[in-house]
Amino acid sequence: MTLLTQPIHPPTPATGQDTPTAHPATDAAPGTPAPRTTTDTNTGTGTGTDTGTNAGTGTAAAATGTVTLTATGSITTTVITTTATGAGAGAGAGTAVTTGTVTLTGAGAGTETGTGIGMGMGLGGRTAPISPVTAPAPTTRFPPPPAAATRRTPARPDSDGDGDGTEEATDAVTRELRHLLFDGDEQDTLHTPWRTLITHDAFLTHEDELTPTQRTARSYQRLRLLNDTAAGDPLALARDPRRLAALHEWTGIADSALGTLAGIHYNLFLGTLLDHDHPEHRDLTPYTTLQHTGTFLVTELAHGNDAAHLETTAHHHPDTGEFTLHTPTPGAAKFMPNTTTTGGPKTALVAARLITHDGTDRGIHLFLTPLHDENGPHPGIHITPLPPRHLPHPVDHAITTFTHVRLPPTALLQAPHTRLDPDGTHHTTHGNPQKRFLTTIDRVTLGKLCMSAAATGTARAALTIAVHYANHRHTTHHNTPTPLTTHRAHHAPLIDHLATTYALTLLHRHTLAHHTHHHHGTPPPPTPTHPRYPTDPPPTKEQTHHLTALTKAFTTHHARTITTTCRERCGAWALHPHNPLAHYTQHLEGTITAEGDNLPITLKAATHLLLNPPPPPPTTPTPPNPLTNLTHLKNLLHHAQHIWHTRTKQALHTPTTPHTPHTRWNNATQPALTMTHLHTTLHTTNALLTTLNHTTHPTTHTHLKNLTNLYLLNQLTPHTADLITHHHLTPHHHNHIHTTINHLHHTLHPHLTTLTNALNHPHQHTPTPPPHH
Repeated sequence: MTLLTQPIHPPTPATGQDTPTAHPATDAAPGTPAPRTTTDTNTGTGTGTDTGTNAGTGTAAAATGTVTLTATGSITTTVITTTATGAGAGAGAGTAVTTGTVTLTGAGAGTETGTGIGMGMGLGGRTAPISPVTAPAPTTRFPPPPAAATRRTPARPDSDGDGDGTEEATDAVTRELRHLLFDGDEQDTLHTPWRTLITHDAFLTHEDELTPTQRTARSYQRLRLLNDTAAGDPLALARDPRRLAALHEWTGIADSALGTLAGIHYNLFLGTLLDHDHPEHRDLTPYTTLQHTGTFLVTELAHGNDAAHLETTAHHHPDTGEFTLHTPTPGAAKFMPNTTTTGGPKTALVAARLITHDGTDRGIHLFLTPLHDENGPHPGIHITPLPPRHLPHPVDHAITTFTHVRLPPTALLQAPHTRLDPDGTHHTTHGNPQKRFLTTIDRVTLGKLCMSAAATGTARAALTIAVHYANHRHTTHHNTPTPLTTHRAHHAPLIDHLATTYALTLLHRHTLAHHTHHHHGTPPPPTPTHPRYPTDPPPTKEQTHHLTALTKAFTTHHARTITTTCRERCGAWALHPHNPLAHYTQHLEGTITAEGDNLPITLKAATHLLLNPPPPPPTTPTPPNPLTNLTHLKNLLHHAQHIWHTRTKQALHTPTTPHTPHTRWNNATQPALTMTHLHTTLHTTNALLTTLNHTTHPTTHTHLKNLTNLYLLNQLTPHTADLITHHHLTPHHHNHIHTTINHLHHTLHPHLTTLTNALNHPHQHTPTPPPHH
């Protein structure tokens, strides 16, 4: 695997003449250079900035050689001893910038010429499999992104039927759609660093021979690469919810384990440390430099969604101020955190019940606990790796227990809502222990939005791959090779899912903006000055908290459906292990469970809706063409939500046997789930309509309006019988829903490529389809 050897700047002219330098190869795990065939000799001196293409020819049979670079001035220097068997040519890939005297020696014969900054590329056979990744990450940083004014969408033929006859007009639509989908003028700050990161060589290799442990180690190595490049200041990243979410949005499509590890380290671990008292009094350097990777231990074998009943204890000793961390029962073992020694030393935040000297349970607190170093687990800490999952990017899940582990006084994380005096006196501003616990682990809420980001990014990637396949894969129709995309049965589901993917992306942006406003004091999301389509008032802080849970459940479930359809539309090709579609659905299974299982968090949000019912739907006259009037379609969703809200309340009051709160709630759960689905759909509609109000290009507005129209009709279709029964929809209109949807498929199909290009999926992660036919 090649790490940080590709050039990251465009070539620049040299000042003066210079004999180019060699370009060292690093195609191996750090600390273990991969053996390479090297047949190259070149010696020169000079001054200037140098770029070269290093090519040599010859046969290396059991050849050995050394490449040594020395310089006076600024140069990246590497000494590599290479061995190879068989034929090979040239040196490995690398970059060097020299100003001074350069001497290159090697065995073989070859030539090397060039000016500026460049890359030499060589070929050679590897004689041993790649070893696990263990070395420190490289320190090369990515260049700053281009200014917004200089960005250009790469030119391409106007072949997707936009009808304007110019690629400039098509590119203008693509640019505005990307601007709307990816946070406008903040795209280069929030998204470009992560998108650039996953196009690096470190993410583009496929070593099928790696074991699950080696694959996990590779993800930790990529985490260090991320920390040294795209992350910038790790503490600033931990404080920025939008950048954290964007990290998951892009890394998830390249290495799902990396997204998991980064989310735990930056959000749950570092973020929680920063949210508690006086983080400046702690030395965070081991964590910001990833000498120690942070992890977060809350869930126990016997306590998942009922985490408020955790059993792990931490007894306080006022004479020394220390704590004793202990796992009292087998069910209290911490379940599935990434705690193994793979990836290097780790430190955890462990959720445990604080027991003061008088034996009183003071509720669940967090304790900073080093788990292991280079020599293995610390005394009293027992880590049992779970059976490895044979996935491209497995996480090192484990079961972790503590046997009377002594922790210093500083291990306890304190905050204004809960603190402990040295003498053992406990103070709290929250009388409710569960509320105090939820405040302590508040970062889990942002974690839900990170899962939503990973899901929307995966859905966009899956659609891009499926549409690319449909455009290039041909079938024979009447003895004529015909692209799959021309068939309505093939492209209609992709267009439906494209509309849903746009909607999910904008819902995620909408919820994240309100979360950031309420939790981090940022300005509220902008509202249109002259809206074409009315939207509801922004949610309150409490409403945003529940909307966050619903957004996570809504996006992850829909994304799984989208990726499943995309995989089916690509046939056997999508089952090939090098095709990421083969693994996207498995990745999404994790997002559905992580940071709260979707079903429990949705039902919890449903109880909030029952206690705080939405306003009644507006009563407005039916427009001439109600199936294409977006405001009317939104009002129909309001009516459908009101119908199911009423049904849920009726179910709660229906006599049951026995007539207990549990049986009453069981009676109401199914209508409650439908009610919350419609509630989230309405927020999604607001996000779409708000975005429509910000469009400036007429063609962009038309495309996005048609996608919104299609999305709303698809969401309303399951509820048409209720809407007819309650006289909100007529049978005549119901009969025309199918033809309207079919017309929208026909209208949007010529622009499918343009709309998909706007998703901005990196072409490096779009695998090449099989031959046309």
